Amino acid sequence: MVDWGAMTGSSDLTPPNYRRNLLAFAVDYIFFGIAIAFVKQDSVLPAFVRQFTRSAPVIGLVSTVWNGCWLLPQVISARWINDKPRKKPYLMAGLSGRVAFWIVALALWLGLAQNPSVMLSLFFACLALFTLTDGFASVAWFDMLARAIPLKHRGRLMGTSQVITGLAGLGVGWAISRVLVSAQFPFPRDYALIFTLAGAAFLPSTVALLLLRETKPNLAKDTPQKHRRDGWLTPLLQDPIFRQLVACRILAGMVSLAIPFYVIHATDVLNLPERVVGSFVAAQQVAGVASGALLGIVSDRWGPRQTIRIGSALSIIGPVFALLAHVTDGGLLVRTYPLVFVALGIYQSSHMLGFYNYLLEIAPDHLRPSYIGLSNTIAGVLTLAPTLGGWMLETTSYTMLFATTTAFVSMGFLIALRLCPSSEAAPDQDL
Repeated sequence: MVDWGAMTGSSDLTPPNYRRNLLAFAVDYIFFGIAIAFVKQDSVLPAFVRQFTRSAPVIGLVSTVWNGCWLLPQVISARWINDKPRKKPYLMAGLSGRVAFWIVALALWLGLAQNPSVMLSLFFACLALFTLTDGFASVAWFDMLARAIPLKHRGRLMGTSQVITGLAGLGVGWAISRVLVSAQFPFPRDYALIFTLAGAAFLPSTVALLLLRETKPNLAKDTPQKHRRDGWLTPLLQDPIFRQLVACRILAGMVSLAIPFYVIHATDVLNLPERVVGSFVAAQQVAGVASGALLGIVSDRWGPRQTIRIGSALSIIGPVFALLAHVTDGGLLVRTYPLVFVALGIYQSSHMLGFYNYLLEIAPDHLRPSYIGLSNTIAGVLTLAPTLGGWMLETTSYTMLFATTTAFVSMGFLIALRLCPSSEAAPDQDL
């Protein structure tokens, strides 16, 4: 699928330390993805919280904290580092929050689960710590990626890494299923082991980032210093393509209204056994393998704009399928419920290959952190979606929840069809 020789071959057009950085980003991407597969915010973590409470808003708080703490502070981070010549120190500082999963694991091993309120408080505090620091680091990460890996190779890097992560994720899903039904690891030891494995998977990713060699920014000599420092609102005020992209991302991102409740719907309403959580994780990973391989090629050949359109279109399948399974008598639809997570996996694969790659494509070098931080902070409104979904579920029904989600995601797809080509897009990227 991927011509690694072409990606790593020497060329005057490739940045310094290209091979080293390509490998480092690939290792980081793969092992970070494996770690997140152990603690997926849309399946594993809601199932964990449900061991302590049946409150839908509290379960929805998992996605709210995850997305809110990752997205909202990024405009501050971007403002801080935008004019800094070196971004790696800020990337390194952001890695400190990865210790959070070790803390949760240790608390579970030591029996803190016997006090549910304290355990939940510690869990959400650690979740906030991880997502805040990772969000801070991500602004520097994306800027370094854009400088180190040329646009024409980014899709293949991301797509290939997602394929490998997806294949490894199949093993993660199998491991989670085995742990959750193992007599050796009754609750809370089952989740203690899962969090321990997540913490261990972060280690190779951290080492890879430590080995990165930062590429100097490609700033024009006549770029005024004040524009590098004061242009943090420039994308929103002056770039219509940026505004279009943000609108599309927010509408498509409303899929998170229902994400935390797919597992609960499957186990509580459709009466599927709890061990299906592992199969849901595996289904997402299989979708990640298939869509990563395809969407990586699409992104490199026709541009990330097309990837956004494909991902947005297929993301409609998840809430529609869940809605049909709910309003019918079940049967085949219930048995094939993992298709919901297949659709979710495709959408999530398209997010990095589509939205972020497109954003890096349209962002000027001297304003890239501002584009990244502002985009993510505006998208922070999506942090309210899971909690809103929990409120909607408690006050209405699953039918209303899934139907509303379908409507929003469909509007996002329509906006995706209208996305403008960026100024850097090749002529053949317009389909």
